[in-house]
Amino acid sequence: MSIAKLEAKTRAFVNFFAAIGTLEKFVELDEKAKAVAKQQNIIVRFNVKDGPDGLLIFNDGAISTLPFDGRKVDIHLYCNSPEKFNDVIDDKAMPIPLKGIFKTLKFMGKPETPFMVLTKEMSSILRDGKRLDGTPEQELCTKLSFYAMAAALAQIGNNDRIGKLAGARIHDGEISMEIKDLEATTIIANGGKLTTKMRKSENPRSFMIFDSIETAGQLIRGEIDAMSCLSSGKLVMKGFIPMLEDLNKILNIVPKYLS
Repeated sequence: MSIAKLEAKTRAFVNFFAAIGTLEKFVELDEKAKAVAKQQNIIVRFNVKDGPDGLLIFNDGAISTLPFDGRKVDIHLYCNSPEKFNDVIDDKAMPIPLKGIFKTLKFMGKPETPFMVLTKEMSSILRDGKRLDGTPEQELCTKLSFYAMAAALAQIGNNDRIGKLAGARIHDGEISMEIKDLEATTIIANGGKLTTKMRKSENPRSFMIFDSIETAGQLIRGEIDAMSCLSSGKLVMKGFIPMLEDLNKILNIVPKYLS
């Protein structure tokens, strides 16, 4: 596989599990988003040839993404390549509905559908730090970016040409990524594969802890690097450090796919 195709494949996994996947935290952290999500209860399968095959689930105001597990779905959407799926995410194309064509139109066929409202609003917050109506949301932007970064880490560690080398070396166990006293997520290494759970680890083997939301935001935006954060005490790494050394190698690649 060429480097370009491998990068497109990695981007497709990041787009599904990090870009779309961060909707899970958006509706948890924002009451307006939760109210929009409550308008729809549906299970949608995004099936990408040579890319992600996952479920997007709306359930009573909660949203989750997970790998397809064989369950019955309301809508089955197909893309014949990672590049096509990436175009869908960039609003340049539409997937092929293999099941639920009329439900698809109600799900993503119009700007006022809950899925489109949520993705457009979250994209505006992540990109500009403000809602579509101009309301500033810098703290929410940093929180959502933190979770998107964590979700992207796992997908890059599993799929990117260089990321896989570091991901395969991470010892089995859980890494707790935290903004001190505010937000927490978990990177799980198992047999050379990584997954992200958007909740606090119950049994971490190592920790990466930002001292404040300001520090996390500066690192995510590329205004400071991890080494300067460590030397100034704004980032604490503890526990089984070799896990974090390899995770940092993947972290350096994240902006390439989330920019």
